[in-house]
Parts: sequence; C-alpha cells; structure tokens
Amino acid sequence: MSSNINQKTLFVLAASLYQLEAILTARRLGYRVVTTDNRPDNPGHALADRAYGADTRDLDAVLKIARAERITGIIAPCTDAAMPTAAAVAAELGLAGPPTEGTRIVCDKARFRDFQSAQGLPHPRFQEIERPEELPELGAVGRWIVKPSQSSGSKGIRVIGSREELELALPAAFELSQSGTVVVEEFLPGHQGTCEGWLSAGEIAWHCLLDRQTVPLPFVATSGHHLPTRLPPADQKRVLGTIREVWRRLAVTDGPFDCDFVVNPEAVYILELSPRLGGNSISQLVRTAFEFDLVEHAVRWACGAELGTLPPTMPQPSAVVILGVDRAGALSYCEEEAARLAREPWMRSLSFDLPPGAWVESFTDGRRRVGQALLVAESRAELDHRVATLRASLAVTVK
Repeated sequence: MSSNINQKTLFVLAASLYQLEAILTARRLGYRVVTTDNRPDNPGHALADRAYGADTRDLDAVLKIARAERITGIIAPCTDAAMPTAAAVAAELGLAGPPTEGTRIVCDKARFRDFQSAQGLPHPRFQEIERPEELPELGAVGRWIVKPSQSSGSKGIRVIGSREELELALPAAFELSQSGTVVVEEFLPGHQGTCEGWLSAGEIAWHCLLDRQTVPLPFVATSGHHLPTRLPPADQKRVLGTIREVWRRLAVTDGPFDCDFVVNPEAVYILELSPRLGGNSISQLVRTAFEFDLVEHAVRWACGAELGTLPPTMPQPSAVVILGVDRAGALSYCEEEAARLAREPWMRSLSFDLPPGAWVESFTDGRRRVGQALLVAESRAELDHRVATLRASLAVTVK
C-alpha cells in the first residue's frame, strides 16, 4: 500500500463490511486511506494504506492518529458509535463535519429523546433506565421497545408487551449499550420509512424516501428498503418538513444524513437521526436507482474537494433485500435458484456472505445477515412482486 504522506488522506472510522464502499471510493479518487477500530480482522483494514487498532470512541487516540497522518478529511459511514468522535476531530482540525454538540445528541437515543421533549417535538413516550434492576412502569400502552442508548445496527433492540418480556430484554440491552443506559419507549404504529439525504446551507438539497422493511417482531432489524415510497405526497412533505426543522434546531447545516421515522395521522415521529451515510447498503441502492454515487459525494465533501451535481429525485423503482434466517442453525438456500436469479436482467447483484452449511444466528440485528440482493423494476408493484418471488425462490433457512 502507498505511504506517501503528502497525498490527501481520508480517515475512515471503522472498517467493517459497511465501510468498504467509502474506503474503496476514496482509493479510486486517489486519496490515501487510514482506518481504525478495535477489530483487526475487519475487512477494510486490508484495503487501507495504514490501519490502526484504536477504538473509534476513543477521541484522544483517534485525534492523535489524525494529527500524525495529517488527514485531509474524516468520515464515519454507517456507524453512529464513531460519529461523535468524527465530528470532534473535524472541529479540532478545521475539517468538514457536523457540529459536535448536535452530533452527540442524535447519536445517543436517550439524549435525543430528551432533546425532542425539551423542544416540544413529536416523540414516543420514553424512560431512560440506568440499572438492569430498575424496572419502569409500562402503563397502558400495548407494546414498548427496549433500546440501548448507544448502539447501531439494531443491536440489543427488542419489542415487548409485558413486564416479564421487559425483564428478559433489559440484560441484553444493557450488555450492548456503549453508554451504560437503556431507553424503554412506546412502540409507535404507522408507516415505517427511512430518509437518506444531503444538507446544504441548512436546506435539504437532495433526498430519497425509502419504505423500510423489518424482520418479524419482537426484533426490528432492517431487512430491506424499497423505493419509490408509497407514502402519499402530503405525508412526504410532512416528513421532510419535520426533518428539516430538527436539523435546524440542532444547528446541523451541511453534509449527508440518515433518518428513520414513523408516520401516522397524529404526527411524524423521528425515531433516529444521524449526520452520516446510512447503512444496510442504502448507498448501493441510491447508485442503482438514481445513477448517483452518494458515497463519492460524501468522500469529496469530507476532504474539501469540489462536489458534483446532485441528482433529480425521480428514481427507478429499486430495492435492496437483506437476507437472514429466523433461528440459529446450518445455513441452507437454493443454490440453483440463486444462480438463475443472478442472471436475470433486473437483478443488479445477489450475494451470500456465507456458504451453505455455515452456522448462522437468528437475524436479530445487522451483524447477523447472511447476504443481500439488489434489484430493479419498471413499477413499484412489479418491484414488490419480484422481491417476494426472490425470497420464496431462495428459500433461505437453516437445517
């Protein structure tokens, strides 16, 4: 790998599967790439010009690396855990990045709910729990959701409907909470969606609204995204107006953002919001649907380079399907059907992370996927039909 310290250098925080696109894009653009995280076996480290073992949450260690490597930009794609560090390093070194305080708020679920409450913004009823034995009163709400205050990829998140289920869910949530606290909040009915977008001078300069698919309850891991959204235009306008207002109050004005929300007749509820590229292969979906490289746009912005033109907001109907299983066991799927589907002109990509027979866990969070597909169609109805056919034909299960 290159070691020319005079090249412009992008510092990528984390080097797992979902950071690979940013690493490869930066190298394609001619940047040196430096990576760090506490998992030396993560695949992105092998692609970097220099890799370190500092935890992405260790600001002092990451800042020391940034100074030593004379970085041009810093980015934390697809990971909330590293975003406060990325924002703080960018501020310290005068690089492009979101403001530190706003980033700290949105990357901590308890702090974000406190912010929404203080600002009078729509939010689910919630309680922050500081000890596993501190059981809250659930009240009359039918279902609640237990979340680590700081985590990503739906790790440790579970929907509950009783005190007994709460007692079972809390230990796992505390174990996976990086801040040591857990949020128990009302589970809201409505249309679940994701908004991927770009801010410029405080305005949403570009966006795409995705219909988010999730695994069966009691878990909520993302199992795919479909676009264009089925939300009526009036609801789309409500969503964008709410997101814009939240970013305004947080003083976040420029750069990429990712947002999960629920819309119902009462309000638009922002569940999670982060000033970064979204995970679950959303950037690949955007590239397919809009013929626009959002990752390249974000890498250029982080490094202070000239930006290209943002695309129009009329996408080709497209979907990313995240594959997983509903229980632990030896992975099984129809290899003949996978090979046949991969040859279809509407299939942009189809891959499995593991071979048949590999031991896999139940798909309860983003770490436990077994593969993914990316496909297109001429209409949203045709797209939904193809996704259903894909899942049925592959017959992904366990023995």
